[in-house]
Amino acid sequence: MKYLIVLLFLSFGATADTINLIVSGKAGGTFHTRSMMMYDYLTHQGHDVELINAGDHAKSKHALINSDTPTIMPWMDSANVKTLIEANPDTFGILDYVSPIAFCSTKYKYFQPDEIVIGYSASWPNKIFKSLAYTIDKTVRSIPFKNSGQLVLAFQTNDLDYIAVSLSKVKKLPTGSCFAVTGHLPIDDMQPLKNALPDYDYRFISQHAFWFAVNFDNQTAIRQLLLDAIHSDEYSAWVDKSKFIAPVSIDNIDDQLASVLIGVDNWSK
Repeated sequence: MKYLIVLLFLSFGATADTINLIVSGKAGGTFHTRSMMMYDYLTHQGHDVELINAGDHAKSKHALINSDTPTIMPWMDSANVKTLIEANPDTFGILDYVSPIAFCSTKYKYFQPDEIVIGYSASWPNKIFKSLAYTIDKTVRSIPFKNSGQLVLAFQTNDLDYIAVSLSKVKKLPTGSCFAVTGHLPIDDMQPLKNALPDYDYRFISQHAFWFAVNFDNQTAIRQLLLDAIHSDEYSAWVDKSKFIAPVSIDNIDDQLASVLIGVDNWSK
């Protein structure tokens, strides 16, 4: 009986009366996709979820920090380049997934030219490419693009020798064009960048997607609920298809938060 009472308490503490879900991105992007999958799972489980369509990151931040009711919101460490929202033990929900960075070229399989011309998303810090230039001892001309769509198009039309992209964009590129990936492990035909450039400062840089969870009576319970959603059929299939790396439990929540904070520092300009 005591065990049953504990379970009921955890369930009630996690769900409250209504969970507000801030949709922090526009349709077609990963923030929006994550929001909709989370909404579908929670409502299917019988939870009352109120969607708040903030539209952009600045408005999403305003909605989160001014909320006084149970609220969740998807976020990413690299988004803090433009809109800083600090995660801490009281606001951090759970790590959603880790997405390494891919280096791609249809012309080369390594950094062979004397001058490396590489495109990237303008929101990324240029220090990633300054460090690359120092490591390979070559000129690196980095060209920022307003958004990933324009970046991918320029690559597809051969306007760029190289691009650096989030792993989620690799499927939009010519098959086999990505030759290296940050992190510890190979992914498909992409080898870990650390093998070729062991001294590169950003050989492990990745994007850490995570959830904020604020104003809940029981943070452990809401984290378990978020994890259950991430492990649901639809959500996990999307993560696997995108080659992301998802958490397996909430037992290492301190390590998850620490990895996000390291990511925030890496992505700062």
